[in-house]
Amino acid sequence: MKNSFSFLCLIALIGLVLGGCQETPEGPQIMAADTLAKDLQKRLIEAKAGEQILLPAGTFSFKRSISLNDTPDVTIKGAGKGKTILSFKGQIEGAEGLLIKNVKGITLEGFTVVDSKGDAIKVQACENVVMRDLETTWTTGKKPTNGAYGLYPVSSTNVLMEKCEASYAMDAGIYVGQSKNVVVRDNYVHHNVAGLEIENTINGEVYNNLAKENTAGMLIFDMPDLPQANGDRIKFYNNVMDGNNSENFAPKGMVVSTLPPGTGMNIMSHSNIEMHHNTIKNHKTVGIMVNSWLITGTPFKSEKFDPFCTNINIHDNIITDQVGPADASNASAKRISDITGGKAVDILIDGIFKPGLPTINGNNSSYCFKNNGDNLKFVNLNAHLGGSIAEIHKNMDTNYAKYDCSLPDFDTSDHDKWLATK
Repeated sequence: MKNSFSFLCLIALIGLVLGGCQETPEGPQIMAADTLAKDLQKRLIEAKAGEQILLPAGTFSFKRSISLNDTPDVTIKGAGKGKTILSFKGQIEGAEGLLIKNVKGITLEGFTVVDSKGDAIKVQACENVVMRDLETTWTTGKKPTNGAYGLYPVSSTNVLMEKCEASYAMDAGIYVGQSKNVVVRDNYVHHNVAGLEIENTINGEVYNNLAKENTAGMLIFDMPDLPQANGDRIKFYNNVMDGNNSENFAPKGMVVSTLPPGTGMNIMSHSNIEMHHNTIKNHKTVGIMVNSWLITGTPFKSEKFDPFCTNINIHDNIITDQVGPADASNASAKRISDITGGKAVDILIDGIFKPGLPTINGNNSSYCFKNNGDNLKFVNLNAHLGGSIAEIHKNMDTNYAKYDCSLPDFDTSDHDKWLATK
């Protein structure tokens, strides 16, 4: 009798253990669709290191942010973008849709986030990040009340973002900020203010991305007074920026609210950028704009911040069909339109260069433009000589040939070992 009782207790104990497991011998199990909206946050709180959390197809509504903190090597995977949809249309609490914070090893794959109150998917202070086959959007269209960022890895190391889609963000559809060792490839951004933005990031490759129908297609910015100053070493190639002529719907006062509609590419205050074999076409204001922070007239506090662009190497791109008339719907757009006489420009630089650098062809060696097409419309504002429209008209230079030069290559391979595992 005693032995029988012990045997029954053992069977019961085994049953309890197996019942509490998240996985069966066949592998991870898809969460139940009928209780997912209620159970997902609890599942993330209780997640164990190395766990895979699989989401079923369907649309699931949430009233509060979903978050994962600290647990390493977690995968959250849906049935595919457009198939697994996490909707925050009725969100009453939280600054993001999905927030991943302080996680070493996170994979987000195969789902869509719609109508979040703030940023759609934010990954903060993480390491070894994979964001794949994700979508973010706001279904009510272009509104200044939409979230700022769609896909938003920030202050993170080793980031791979691929095969994602982002639309209708009132700042940037894809924004990679203050991060190190970044690869952004094969993504599609449309109907945002800024399609794809790399900001204050060190060591990155951005390639095979498509930007259409944004206010500005793609940006590489360095901003002052942020914890990680001075972005560095970005290779930017095989991207397409086509017809980014949409109205700027960012709230006034934001930096992106000054972007002129009809901008293909804007580089600001960044160092060591090689931009090659991209296609920039069909923009009504400017194909590529390169400028210092100083042209904004906005003061900054950080002593570490370098406000100048240096070592900007733009070569072997297709820059074509900037046809105008230039947009004049906001102050910066009107200023450019007034300077250019309402005509579109292929390449525009502000001419505010870092002091003390050597010269090539009598010009500052920070910028080299080579093999980007024939008969390009080029303007150097020479804004350091004076900022009024009359002064710029007097001093601006349209001699593109002065910048026909090459700059030495630089290394961005710090991420290669990690990326080879993905």
